[in-house]
Amino acid sequence: MAKLDEERIGKVHTGFCSYVQDLPSNPNSEKLKDLVLAYCGIIDLGFEIPTKDYIRGAVEYYKGNVRKGDELTPCALGDS
Repeated sequence: MAKLDEERIGKVHTGFCSYVQDLPSNPNSEKLKDLVLAYCGIIDLGFEIPTKDYIRGAVEYYKGNVRKGDELTPCALGDS
């Protein structure tokens, strides 16, 4: 069950959650690098610029800490 439905959370959240959904099972440091580059305005990932907490959450997903990642982002990867 998702934390918020797609209509309420908008494009930034659904794009971000889709982007990081495989980090817990398939860690990929390139995705983390790209999130930072998007935050700095250097590249466009196709969704709104992630916040610092979103990046911190992605790092937690990368480390396998899904619960902590869910706390920092609007995603609910621990519910799937």
